[in-house]
Amino acid sequence: MNNNLFLNYINSAINGSKVVQANFLNVLDKVSKTVIKICNHENLIINLDYTPSTSWPTYKNKTVAFVDGGLDKTPMPSSAPLTIRAGSYIVNKAANEQLFKVNNSKIVDLFDPDNELYDFIDDDSFEDMMLNKKKDAARIICEAATLVNHIQSGKKYDFCFLHGPIQAILTPFTQQGFPPFTQLATEDFIPFINGKKDKERKKRRMTPEDRHFIKVYLECIKFIKKSPFPIYGVVETAVSAAYTKNLLYNFKNKGHISSKDYKETIDTINKYRITDSNLFEIILKRNQALKPIEIQKQFYGNKLIQRSMWDEVIEQYPKIFMGYVKATDNQSPIRIETLNYPKNLIKDFGYILCVSRLLPNYGYLAGLAVVDRFVKISNFMSKASRNYRSTHLLKQAINNKDQNTVSLALKILSKKNRAWINRPTKRRK
Repeated sequence: MNNNLFLNYINSAINGSKVVQANFLNVLDKVSKTVIKICNHENLIINLDYTPSTSWPTYKNKTVAFVDGGLDKTPMPSSAPLTIRAGSYIVNKAANEQLFKVNNSKIVDLFDPDNELYDFIDDDSFEDMMLNKKKDAARIICEAATLVNHIQSGKKYDFCFLHGPIQAILTPFTQQGFPPFTQLATEDFIPFINGKKDKERKKRRMTPEDRHFIKVYLECIKFIKKSPFPIYGVVETAVSAAYTKNLLYNFKNKGHISSKDYKETIDTINKYRITDSNLFEIILKRNQALKPIEIQKQFYGNKLIQRSMWDEVIEQYPKIFMGYVKATDNQSPIRIETLNYPKNLIKDFGYILCVSRLLPNYGYLAGLAVVDRFVKISNFMSKASRNYRSTHLLKQAINNKDQNTVSLALKILSKKNRAWINRPTKRRK
């Protein structure tokens, strides 16, 4: 059996994979034809004009903010350091203005009971399981708070773009026991949370339920929805079929397709893991877009994605509008999300197209690429922090004058028990 493993593996890759892939392409072609018919019937596909000589003189006068968050989660022994920041790249080419700004930042140890970000849960196994979710929630809140800061600043923006969805999926944070933010963190990130003046707000202690991610994020979303300027979330690669599934669901409700055909199509999409990117790569041509359709992000059809104790709060989340723009033939369409249907759809999507074609064959907003580099926690910072902690650990071990403690410290520093100095080496003749 072992001798034939490699041959069987190759045989499966050549024959089995070929059949699966051919079947996938056939199924994808069939589903795309169905979706094209619906898009044409609903007049959802629009052509965008891209003429640099006429487009850019119009768009260069725009004041635009690009927002993103950066996260460093380097694991360390006996600690969970978290460095997070959210920043903006603000630009107006006509006025020759270009500004990088850090709006929110935090440096905490999530294993520290006195950390300033989350209430501490005294359960080692549960705390470790929640670690990544807590880091993601912190990043999402930082980014949302940055959008809120731009609205509160009073500065007149023509557009604001967030690197990522305008409303995150809440399922990972609805698990019972997910810790609330601390009072300090809540007031720091979301100063408007109580809707009162500073002096009055500081006198009131918020309940753990009020400080939970689900409620704090809801307040952010409500505030962002009231923005006087358009705010868009831009997703580079769609890993779901949210647009397609909601489009089919709406079409079924209108009586244009039967419940049986709807169910069969949805089952096919789920079985073959067909995404919006797969479909719209085929359907859309360069410089084309799909009009936004209304979607309840936390629901599929008419039911919650996953039931939890937070259902009543989740139902208060507003719907979003989701569309797509295809900038180049070589890149997948990008997903555009907003909390309000665009008042100037053609102009807004036209700007997105122009900025996405600034770099050859890039197909994504160049400003978001810039802010992504700006807010990213640099490797030299991560390495310096890790090296300092490691050196401190080793010094403590040496001062302890215990060989086993020194050995443990060396293994921790090398990260692997067998990969540092104990590996066998090939003898040279």
